[in-house]
Amino acid sequence: MRRALCALALLALLTLPASAQTERFTIDARDVQLADVIRLLGARANRNVVADGSVKPQRVTVRLADVTFDEALAALAASYALQTHREGTVVIVGDASSMSRRFPDDAGPGGTRTRTFVLAHAHPEDVAAALQAALAPGTVVVSDKRTAAVLVTGAPATLARARGLVDALDAPADGAGSPAATEAVQLHNLRAGDALKLLKGATPDGALFADDRQNVVVVSGNLELRARVRALLAGLDAPGRQVMFEVKVADVEPINDNSNVGVEFGGSGFGSGALGTIPYTLTKSALAVNAQIDTLIQHGRASILAQPKIATLNNHEASLLVGEQYPVVTVNQQTGFPSVQTIDVGVRLRLTPTIGGDGTITAELHPEFSQIIGFNASFPIIANRKVDATIRVRDGETIVLGGLFQDVDSETITKFPLLGDLPILGAFFRNRQSSHTKDEVVFFIIPHVL
Repeated sequence: MRRALCALALLALLTLPASAQTERFTIDARDVQLADVIRLLGARANRNVVADGSVKPQRVTVRLADVTFDEALAALAASYALQTHREGTVVIVGDASSMSRRFPDDAGPGGTRTRTFVLAHAHPEDVAAALQAALAPGTVVVSDKRTAAVLVTGAPATLARARGLVDALDAPADGAGSPAATEAVQLHNLRAGDALKLLKGATPDGALFADDRQNVVVVSGNLELRARVRALLAGLDAPGRQVMFEVKVADVEPINDNSNVGVEFGGSGFGSGALGTIPYTLTKSALAVNAQIDTLIQHGRASILAQPKIATLNNHEASLLVGEQYPVVTVNQQTGFPSVQTIDVGVRLRLTPTIGGDGTITAELHPEFSQIIGFNASFPIIANRKVDATIRVRDGETIVLGGLFQDVDSETITKFPLLGDLPILGAFFRNRQSSHTKDEVVFFIIPHVL
């Protein structure tokens, strides 16, 4: 009953005859459905007006005095996010978002139009997101990365506002009107390809290109982007610190045959004791270690297997092999084709240093010593001794890695042919000799920060 009275009140307030399109009238509607207001407006102006199905079911209150039909329709459209489309003598009124998609190019008053804004500096995705948040509800905004453009569909007033926003958003970032340009940044310590990986995410996609042949990074963009990339690369391209390792590998015999604790290395460093008890020890004095090794060599109880030096950058792994590669030939049972694999035999060392802020060195060490002790059907039997350790030392201190024992019992029999095989009497024609070999491989590693 209340809704009927409101509708009758609205009809009663539509005064003055509608004899012309420019006729003015007054509307005073309270708590009436928006679609009903649109239809009644068409009835008062004697115009064909259709409320599209996209018009939201909401009750509105409208007070318009001394307005024409076009003025009243424009006021409703602006107030409730509506768009209009004219088909001959029929005016269709609907939700702006729906109408912009159904009728993207309507030259009539209040209709939607589509405009393309080509960008010179900004990214289309960024501009589209800003426009979608700033323009009237229902405006269709599409970014086109391929052509560096933004497409906007909306009312003429919306397009005018979009033009101003695009001009502001697409201004050069440095504010001086600098155009986009290309600049090559020369690197001296860092590889260009590695620099590109480090800068991923810090710069727009497609702004950087790495040329490893000339070791340069090419940056394309405005002045601010180029300056930011130069500053980042200057910090990343700083010379990296290096560590040189003096390595000495010794084969040492135990002090006595009854002990299994190895040779004593220690002294004034962080640790001391037998390497058979603990796998490593540290000493501050390289002279003391060298003196002990020299004494053992002079008495025939030690020999130097390798004495290399190796340098590497901070946090970069280095490896060395002092020995040989033994080839092993295998035959594929299905194809019959042979293949050759190589086995590393000898002294091998992998290490990775990390230099701390106080100058200490954290070394990740993987020493290994291997040798061929026999063959089985032409395949080598390899004895392998290795240890993994991570140790923090100061510059110049000696790392001693040991505990790599080998204990071999062997027996050699020599005999006269035939006579040595005789039962009982054969013992007089045979010679049996037993031997017991025990040794320990010790790695002495001294790091120096270069």
